[in-house]
Amino acid sequence: MVAELRGCVPKLPYAYSKTLVNRAWKTVRESGLWSFNIFTSSWTSPPMVTTGTMTATTGSPAILFDAAAVAALNASQIAAPYSLITQRQVRVLAGGLYSLIQYDPIGGGATLDRPWGDPGGAGLAYQLYQVYYAPPMRDFLGWLSVRNTTFFYPLGLDMTRAELDNRDPQRTWYQWPTEVVPFGIDIRGQGTAQASATLGFPLFELWGQPITPFTYQCYGVRRGGDLIAPTDTLPVQIGEDIVMAMARVYAYEWAAANQGMTPRNVGSDYKFLMGAANALYLNLRTQYRREDREFINLYYANRDPNMTLMAFAVYNSIAGVASTIGSASG
Repeated sequence: MVAELRGCVPKLPYAYSKTLVNRAWKTVRESGLWSFNIFTSSWTSPPMVTTGTMTATTGSPAILFDAAAVAALNASQIAAPYSLITQRQVRVLAGGLYSLIQYDPIGGGATLDRPWGDPGGAGLAYQLYQVYYAPPMRDFLGWLSVRNTTFFYPLGLDMTRAELDNRDPQRTWYQWPTEVVPFGIDIRGQGTAQASATLGFPLFELWGQPITPFTYQCYGVRRGGDLIAPTDTLPVQIGEDIVMAMARVYAYEWAAANQGMTPRNVGSDYKFLMGAANALYLNLRTQYRREDREFINLYYANRDPNMTLMAFAVYNSIAGVASTIGSASG
């Protein structure tokens, strides 16, 4: 693709050609909802730990768990390896939620993501569980659905942080999580040796407080990544022609900017070529989007949360949910 692009524009720098190809690929993959950007993943919430006590000092990010707490935390880590202690949050009573970014499983010392802002002291009763969850990739774009399949319901995806703070400012709603709320970008431990493994990833808060083990099935959309290795290929849903059409638009723009004071006397009319390449890109995008949309529609139809209830009789003994044939209510 780089070689083809350089053949279209004389003296186009090789390194810049790579940039333009990836810039064009980014334009294509973010131009709509493509099937190749849909992913599946899951979150599993660990059980809450409350055994033992902790010591904290107001204004300091360092806390200390006692021996009983250390034993309980270490046992929890073994029983729930899918959730690292340093991915979880700690609090006292209705205090703030603090993320652990470092934990000593021998001595019980831990470092928080910010200074402790609640009343300090020794022998503090604590709660430790995971509230914040990250998608599996940094280029995450949005959720299509997050479902608790055990309890037979989808989680809400449209609650804002302002709405949540107004409804439950102390985060004391300890029911099953019903909402996925944007929290921000993960900056836990940024600039330290204990930086989060998902540094720079989006974070989401589960509400109510996820203190019971459940696995949530997640379907989402990502932005996609650049082409890096010479062996990298495009998804089968699109062809190189649409990426190259947009890459030529960018390349012709560069050529026009570097053509000189009398462009028509020194070479091609790159402004005209830009328009032709852009028109080709738009036509190809319509074609590929139409072909891919059929698959996208099937994807949505297969995952419509109401289809099963409307078409078949169902019974879930764990959640206590049932329906008759053709009914959406139990």
